[in-house]
Amino acid sequence: MQEITIENIEARLGELTILELRQTARAIGVDRPAACKKAEVVKKIIAIAEGKAEPVFIGNTKFGELADKGLVQDIQTYRDSIIGKK
Repeated sequence: MQEITIENIEARLGELTILELRQTARAIGVDRPAACKKAEVVKKIIAIAEGKAEPVFIGNTKFGELADKGLVQDIQTYRDSIIGKK
């Protein structure tokens, strides 16, 4: 299994379409990703992954249908590993 790094996460985020990226952002807990450009959405996801920002609870999960669920899991795992180190 490949090690989860922030560089790997950024590369995988860059491969997503804007729709997939925004839905992945919602699943991670980015507040209002549809109001942001792609680069800003990526920055917000990375900030959450690195523990520099707190995720926002998104109540409606139907918007996550196109989210990259494997990537969401990897981001959450990475965040947990970072938060655990603090």
